[in-house]
Order: sequence, then C-alpha cells, then structure tokens
Amino acid sequence: MKNLNLLKIANITNATLLGKNIYIRNISTDTRKKSIENSLFIVIKGFYKKKFLCFDAIKKGALALLIDFYLPIFLIPLLIVKNTKIALGKISCWLRKKSFSKVICITGSTGKTSTKEIIVNILKQSNSILYNLYNFNNELGVPISLLNLQYLKYKYIVLELGSNSIGDIDYLSKIVLPNISCITNISISHLKGFKKFKNIIVDKGKIFKYLSEDGIAIININYFYYNYWKKYLLNKKKIFYNILNFYKCNIFISNLKFDIFGTHFIMNTVYGKQKIFLKLLGIHNISNILLSIILSLCLEINIKDIKLGLESLLPIKGRLYPIFLTNKKIILDDSYNCNPRSLYFSILFLQKCKGYKLLVISDMFDLSYMSLYCHKYIGLLIKKNIFIDKILSIGKYSYYISKYSKIGEHFNNINKLIFRIKNILILYSEITILIKGSNIFNMNKIINFL
Repeated sequence: MKNLNLLKIANITNATLLGKNIYIRNISTDTRKKSIENSLFIVIKGFYKKKFLCFDAIKKGALALLIDFYLPIFLIPLLIVKNTKIALGKISCWLRKKSFSKVICITGSTGKTSTKEIIVNILKQSNSILYNLYNFNNELGVPISLLNLQYLKYKYIVLELGSNSIGDIDYLSKIVLPNISCITNISISHLKGFKKFKNIIVDKGKIFKYLSEDGIAIININYFYYNYWKKYLLNKKKIFYNILNFYKCNIFISNLKFDIFGTHFIMNTVYGKQKIFLKLLGIHNISNILLSIILSLCLEINIKDIKLGLESLLPIKGRLYPIFLTNKKIILDDSYNCNPRSLYFSILFLQKCKGYKLLVISDMFDLSYMSLYCHKYIGLLIKKNIFIDKILSIGKYSYYISKYSKIGEHFNNINKLIFRIKNILILYSEITILIKGSNIFNMNKIINFL
C-alpha cells in the first residue's frame, strides 16, 4: 500500500474527492479491526447507522472515508461514490491485478467450503496463501478477503465463490480473475434467486468466463453441463475427472473405507501411491478430495505434501462434524446448511452408523416452487430406500419428510423437540443423531443444548 493516495483511489472508483489528497496505509471495512488505523474506511452500502460508523472509524484512527452519501464534516477527506459495494469491488480488482499470486476459484451448489479447506490445507504445507474465511464468499466477502493483498505477498489465493442469484458468479469472477477454476457440483438450491435450475447451471459456469489466457478449468465429467460452458473454454486448458470410472484415469482414489472417525483410501497418481486417512466424513467428500488432489498436482505440489495436507485437516464444524457425547452416543453436526443433495448424502452416511439412527431435520430453505416437492421426495426416498429408525422435524415443509417417511414426528416448538431428543438419548445406549438444517432455523441451539 506504499504510495497509494486518495486521488489514485478516486480514479479507481470514479469517486469525488472532498478534502486533501493524502496517502493512506490501509483500506478497511471493519472498525473492530486493527487495520482501521491510518486507513481509508469504506462504509458499505446497506449497513445501518452509517453516520455512527463514520464517526466510530474516525475515532479509531481512520484517515479518510469512502461513502455513498454527503457527510458535512471537514475533519478528514471524503471519497463519495454512488455505490460503496461496487467501489469495494473495483479496489479489490485493482489489488488483484497488481498481485502476482496464482488465484484458484471454486464454486458449486455444495462442497465449496470443504473443497476449499482441503486445498488450503494442502497448499499451506509449503506455501504462503490467502483464502476467504468463514462464509466470506459473496459480493462483499470475496472483495473484503482480497483487501488482505495490501499487506503481504502470497503465492496462492484460494477463493470459494458463492451465489444466490443470476449474475453473482459473473461479478465475482470479473473481480478475482482466476488462473484455475473448478465447479464441485450442480444441484437444486437458491431457487428463489435463480428461478429455475438451468439458470444455476449457466451462472456457475461463469467462473470460467474470466480465466487467464493460460488458465486451467477442472471439470467433473459426471455432471453433463459442459455444453453450457464450452464457449468460455475454447482456448483454455481443460482437465476432466470422473469419480465413477476411476479405472480409466491416471489420478484416482481406491480402497475406500468409511467409519465414524473419517475416510480411509489409497491416493493413486502418476507419481506413486499413498495411503490416506482423512478426518472428514461422508461419501460426498470423495469428489471434493479427488478435485483437491488433481488441483494440487496441477500446481506441482509433491505427493508427500498432499498426503500431509489431507491427513492434518481437522473436521469442519457444521459439516458432518462428529461430537462424541460418549463412545456410543454421537451427534453428527451437519447444521451449516441444507439442500436436497447434501441431505441425501448425509442420511446415506447416517444409515451406515451403528446403533439407533435418529435424523433431526428442519426445512430445506430457498427452494421456492420446488419446496413441497423436494421435502416429499426426501420423505419417500427414506421410506423406500434408506434405513434409519426415527425422524424428528421442525419447520413448515419438513413436516412432509416426517409424514411421507412414515417414521417421523413433527414439532412446532424447538424446546419440545429438544425434550424429545433428550428422552431418546436416555432410552438408547448406542445412538447416532444427525442434525441437519438450513442456517435460518438455528439448529445450533439443539447441538449446544445436547
């Protein structure tokens, strides 16, 4: 951030500068962070109490403000723009273009965070890396993550890109300009924003649109959507992988075994084989693991570092995260989010667990006109094909999972639901409880109580 002044930022963001053209050391969006000192503070459009944030930032050491409204103060310089979210994106894109880091981007309906965490843990064994933390994967989170390029040089930047509506991936990809892009999978989710399934396919494919000239696209051939994306990939290097017909591939996973502690397998590559024990649960993670191995080999990471990165990765909270109440009483915390695909693979794993098998489920959120159908379908699927002992549900649509599975009880009060779980826990000496739901239903309350 040396030699960066407000006039330069005004040119980047098409801002009007009121006051002196001063040099700044940082760009910040959070008054709670130390980076607020000597910074240009961006007041994000849409935040409440914007004037309060401005004075709080000044009090804590900000040297200038970037805002989208007129503020009659003359204490520090102001940069005024029409939209501070867009201005933040422009600044982050400028920082990205100045960086020599290799950018890896991941999107998909499910598996983004797990895949990102696997890749990050592999790459950080011997490299400096930047990646988005928590759920910083949207139009604000990704640009805010890139602001860290102010301070250090990174060899790799690993970013998951999330989307709730048409245009999200296009906007984020244009900012981050990836060198490697990959899609974990495509399934029904966020239909309120996307309207129809085809729009999800098209939007996710925009992650390939801004690939660098020597960029690499890694594509799971088990999803037959390549025709929607090929116009972005005419002159790009493409790597196709297949988790079903692994015997035809140079890189594949074999000797798969699952237990409540993790996943055992052999990693087969052109450079040799390695036995791996990964502390992540669920068959759905196999695709994420294979993608991470392929991507790491594209970056010429040696297989010993890949093994170390895989085996040192800790379970991810909220994603089939095992909590041992006793040796034989286990909670599977899968409460981070829920859509039909992720729920299906989670109950497949529950089916293989020992003892009494209990599913505690809330509504799958943001399925729009498909909500009723998807909940009924899951209920019928459990009835016909999946053996678990009991379902306890809460929410408007999860009632249909209980009803159509024929093994459910539905609740309208979370405290009554918790009381019922407590009684079942006492009743059975060996039990696995899968707690699954969308964030909005706060299933963490159940987990914290147990």
